Amino acid sequence: MNSQANTPLLSVEDLSVAFGQWDKQNLAVKQISFSVNKGETVALVGESGSGKSVSALSVLKLLPYPSASHPSGKVLFNGTDLLHADEKTMRKVRGNEISMIFQEPMTSLNPLHSVEKQVAEVLKIHQGMSDTKARQRVLELLTQVG
Repeated sequence: MNSQANTPLLSVEDLSVAFGQWDKQNLAVKQISFSVNKGETVALVGESGSGKSVSALSVLKLLPYPSASHPSGKVLFNGTDLLHADEKTMRKVRGNEISMIFQEPMTSLNPLHSVEKQVAEVLKIHQGMSDTKARQRVLELLTQVG
């Protein structure tokens, strides 16, 4: 049996997130762990202010560093610890291999642009698709999700 078949696509292990500087650190997330297998959907559920968004933003290193830090944990994606990845690596991962759609409607999609244009932009930038191929793929994807 292939050992990669049992390896999660994304594994967050004992992740902690703190905000502040020097001796004044406020722990926002304390040792959260979860994994996502290929083809699986995982939901982070909790009360407002419980750290769901901060945890998700940590995966792609989208927090306001250096005021944000990770006192503990790993974020493993295809064997790479994203918390220690350089910016060049993160640019390859963001949008191309891991994407995030935020629940806040005013920050998720820009109402001045069509959904097609916004999804196609990712395909053109990260996949190098032409306008025609990107449009075709966007329509396929939108059909798949209904």
